[in-house]
Amino acid sequence: MKIDQQIKEIDQKILVARLVDTPGTIIFLLAIYAKFYTNGDAFLAVLNSTQVVNSMFVVGAVLMAWGGVKIFKLRRERNRIMKGL
Repeated sequence: MKIDQQIKEIDQKILVARLVDTPGTIIFLLAIYAKFYTNGDAFLAVLNSTQVVNSMFVVGAVLMAWGGVKIFKLRRERNRIMKGL
C-alpha cells in the first residue's frame, strides 16, 4: 500500500473520530449548562432533571474520551508514517 493512500485512510478515520467527538462535546457542554447555570429554568425541560444531566455528563465524557484517544492514536500513526518517508 502506498504511503499517500495510508495517510488518506488515516485522515478519513480521524474525520470519523472527530464527527463522533463533536456530539459528545455538545452533550457535555449542555450538561454543564444545565447543572451550573439554569437553576431549574433550562430552555429544554429535560435539562431540569438531575438524572438526565448526570447521564449527559457520563455519555458526553465517554464520547469525548473515545474520540480523544482515537485521534491521538491515529495522529501518532500518521506521524510515524510521515517520518518513515
